[in-house]
Amino acid sequence: MNSFGPYLLHHVGIVLPDMEEADAFMAMMDLEEDYRGFVDIWKAWCIFTKPASGAAIELVIPDGGPLARFNKGLGGVHHFAYEVASLEEVALWCDAKGLKLLESAPVKGAGDFMCNFLSPVSTRGVQIEFVEPIKPQ
Repeated sequence: MNSFGPYLLHHVGIVLPDMEEADAFMAMMDLEEDYRGFVDIWKAWCIFTKPASGAAIELVIPDGGPLARFNKGLGGVHHFAYEVASLEEVALWCDAKGLKLLESAPVKGAGDFMCNFLSPVSTRGVQIEFVEPIKPQ
């Protein structure tokens, strides 16, 4: 076991080209919005759905930026996010294994969490996000 685990699937991120597609996807899949937020660094709206059980679905809607070209602009499954106790421990684990994180420091996510992604070069293209909940003060 690693020093920051065990970890559970927090959410699956799906990129959709626009809000209309996000609304249509939620209607088709009978999903209900839980909350949304805008993440400046990735220039994207993130809509988290209420999970019936298990992990949430995050709908990522680019507003320009690099995600607008994801899968040639068509969107699709983008990442699997795992909740961890400490992003600091994740960074140490990555260093020890020779893995790279995308950001030099954790980023504030669209919810009450900080996050960072493994470089997809390290995972043969599978995008993995690590999420650390922000503890209430």
